[in-house]
Amino acid sequence: MALMSVDSLTVARRLFDASLEIHEGEVLGLIGPNGAGKSTLLNAITGLIPRSGRISLGGHNLERLDSLQRARQIALQPQFIESVWALTVHDIVSMGRLPWGDSDQSIIRAVMQQANITAFADRHVNELSGGERARVWLARVLANQPVVLLADEPVANLDIHYQQEVMQILVDYARAGHAVVIAIHDLSLAARYCDRLCLMDKGRTVKTDTIEAVLDSEVLSPVFNVDVYVDLDNQPPVVLAQ
Repeated sequence: MALMSVDSLTVARRLFDASLEIHEGEVLGLIGPNGAGKSTLLNAITGLIPRSGRISLGGHNLERLDSLQRARQIALQPQFIESVWALTVHDIVSMGRLPWGDSDQSIIRAVMQQANITAFADRHVNELSGGERARVWLARVLANQPVVLLADEPVANLDIHYQQEVMQILVDYARAGHAVVIAIHDLSLAARYCDRLCLMDKGRTVKTDTIEAVLDSEVLSPVFNVDVYVDLDNQPPVVLAQ
């Protein structure tokens, strides 16, 4: 049985009958061109925007959980995050414990170590580099210890080193008995770190399957409207527009 099932999720004029399953221990990548509906799908799953359809978690209807219970089960890392206050790294990570009403320092220390940000725990977040800030916001989500972690372009605008570091953190979290759903533009990176992919286009889920089945030039080219070259035998995998 799937850890989470999304059935016929619809958002007016933005998402149309989106359906997919998410399994324990996996990283599911959402791919597709700009405007395909990836961010809308993530926000709809969390309940941040009005939608219709059904979502079940562990076989139970998500609608039967109150907002606090849902916040403990599902957490979202938005694509764009900025702090308008000069908060320290420790303060921001601690905010991840708000749904639980505590500041469990053992969890906070563990996720800060996992994200490799312990060294600047007392620094203000606006003093950090983009890659360092990305790991801070990710640690905040990890501190919540959600069953399903949703991440919207968490490696956008990061250099290669930080992209790999953040993606490996997400893989490790999934393998620890959770599930991760990530919207990602870099198809080569998706092929390297994701277990399955969901291709989206014009607000619809076109194909959800294995890496090999989705990253096929005949599948990708009509959606991206460009010839796509795919070499999954190369390590790391190569997916390029021709």
